[in-house]
Amino acid sequence: MFTAQFFVSLIIILVLTHMILGACAYLIFLERKVAAWTQDRIGPNRTNFSFGILPFKGFHFGLGQALADGLKLLVKEDYTPPHVDRMLFCLAPVMVVVPAMIGWAVVPWGGLYDFPGLTLPNFLPFIGGMLLAEPGRVMVAVAPISIGVIFMLAVSSLGVYGVVVGAYASNNKYAFLGGLRATAQMISYEIPMGVCVLVAILCFKTSDAGLMVNLQAGGVWGILMHPLLAVIFFTCTLAETNRAPFDLAEAEQELVGGFHTEYSSMKWALFFLAEYMHMIAGSAFFCILFLGGWDIAPLVTTMTGLHILPEIAGGAWWMGLGVVLLKFSVFAGKITLLLLIMMWIRWTLPRFRFDQLMKLAWRGLIPITIVVLLTSGVLVYLKVEPIRYWWVYTLANVLIAVGSAAIAPLLPGPSGNKRIPLSGSRFNPPQAA
Repeated sequence: MFTAQFFVSLIIILVLTHMILGACAYLIFLERKVAAWTQDRIGPNRTNFSFGILPFKGFHFGLGQALADGLKLLVKEDYTPPHVDRMLFCLAPVMVVVPAMIGWAVVPWGGLYDFPGLTLPNFLPFIGGMLLAEPGRVMVAVAPISIGVIFMLAVSSLGVYGVVVGAYASNNKYAFLGGLRATAQMISYEIPMGVCVLVAILCFKTSDAGLMVNLQAGGVWGILMHPLLAVIFFTCTLAETNRAPFDLAEAEQELVGGFHTEYSSMKWALFFLAEYMHMIAGSAFFCILFLGGWDIAPLVTTMTGLHILPEIAGGAWWMGLGVVLLKFSVFAGKITLLLLIMMWIRWTLPRFRFDQLMKLAWRGLIPITIVVLLTSGVLVYLKVEPIRYWWVYTLANVLIAVGSAAIAPLLPGPSGNKRIPLSGSRFNPPQAA
């Protein structure tokens, strides 16, 4: 006999592990389609599910492309260069994937659920019904711990260790430079991301991911309270997941492939599988802090006094399960939207130069988030309730953003990377005769 929470957590592990693995495969396919749409192309649209072996063939909108790519990587030669540290070289992809696969464990996918229990049917005359899982109130999550958002912040920073180990073990100068870049980038952008989490904990007075979502349900979402922090946190998520325009660690034009230059076959695929898993976990993290998790719309309870979705799914077993599935669908829809925005940004913005990357973090995001933290701390000390007087925090964010934009031109400029005068360029126009 299992407790209700253990049984529900076990089911979520079995379901979500396979769902996320399948989602990663088709996110790669979606990435290629988004790239094609951005560049006014068609993209992959011919690969079906026969793979040239099975008899049935048809036009399946290219949906077989993801499976074909995975099959190709699976049977491709797994080459290990002779000059690498073999143990660390093989261990690095695993060190990248494992943190990515446990980051979503604390996500409250379906909120609270009054689990009615599960009893095996009396399928044999001499065996009575057996209680498989006892009833009780559960959180639809793998590990509903009280420090959920801190756990997600800590786990999100562990993936870079696999990148650094792989870069070091490759014994390649391009991989080594990519590992150094990844380390500097993680250290720089982990600070503003951590400050954003501190502000959220300060305002919601909890570090429990499920409770944080419940406090936003039908009321004020974090993005309404702190729009500036939402933009900064999303920017840090792009940097932490090594997504363009922050993909300096692999920068093909500069470092061939960066930290994964020497990798091939499934070892190479594991790095990109981890990248998309981190994207899913990062988007879920953003939803918890700023988009109300499974909540459908903000300010509904404030305006109407009614909840669109109850905070606790209960009633008949099929009604409670239906509400849980609806909440999960809403959560998944928000994550999908954020993933599309990440892909849109990748194929729209050019890559930063590395000094610009560091400047953005240390001269921009870190000072701004510290000012927001101090301002929020003063408002909380003055007993300005964030949920009730959320517009005060919104106004403070707007004033900080405007003040930062006004102060930025007055700061001293960089001493290096000066523009070289080139005759005829817009920096050195030709002189009139």
